[in-house]
Amino acid sequence: MELKKLKQDFFTPDGDGILIMTFNEVAERILRMKCGESMELYINVNKNTKECLLPLSIKKEQWNGTPFYLLGGHGLEVRTINYVGRSKDEYETTCFDALDSYGAKEIVGVVVSKSQELTPEELFGTIAEEKKKGCKYLLVFRNEEEMEETFEGNLYAISDTDGKFLCYLCHEDYVRMEDEGDIVDSTSIADMHFYSDWAIANSGVRERVFSRRIAVVFTTRAERVSTEII
Repeated sequence: MELKKLKQDFFTPDGDGILIMTFNEVAERILRMKCGESMELYINVNKNTKECLLPLSIKKEQWNGTPFYLLGGHGLEVRTINYVGRSKDEYETTCFDALDSYGAKEIVGVVVSKSQELTPEELFGTIAEEKKKGCKYLLVFRNEEEMEETFEGNLYAISDTDGKFLCYLCHEDYVRMEDEGDIVDSTSIADMHFYSDWAIANSGVRERVFSRRIAVVFTTRAERVSTEII
């Protein structure tokens, strides 16, 4: 299965998208922050168990024209980072020391998206819209991660002739349409970038492939916390 790669490494049980970053990556991200902008992260993060502990907030502020960073919140001691007049190495060392003082160990989990539950009206409207388009199956999941875990490689993303996402197919329909020549390996098509490894052979088979699609509806909507990170 070739799905569009998610920017986050995993979702928390609450639906927050977490991106694991090294101290260097966090320091670079902090340096790009604008005054008034903040970043939420977790000091202790485990990708395998999806456990996130010790939340920490970082915010860029300005006083009398001098920018600085505030670290803390969530009951933690507040610390500051002043990078004015410092070399990049000095700034990074200060960031590393600050993160280390909270108990961080080489990596942290940065919150890149917040999950918001759809209202019953929104969910009903989305389902009605997908049914109107037509589909073979209509499935409902909490988020993309739950969908991937459920199918475990048996869901296939199909690209259109323009390279954009067209639909998902189940394994049975994917095999049949590949045998019939309706779907081709997109890597064999030169000078084109495709959403996935498989694409429709031509526009003439689009409706036939689309009619076999799996319509997927998510009950949550992920809202990006910052476009700077992703």
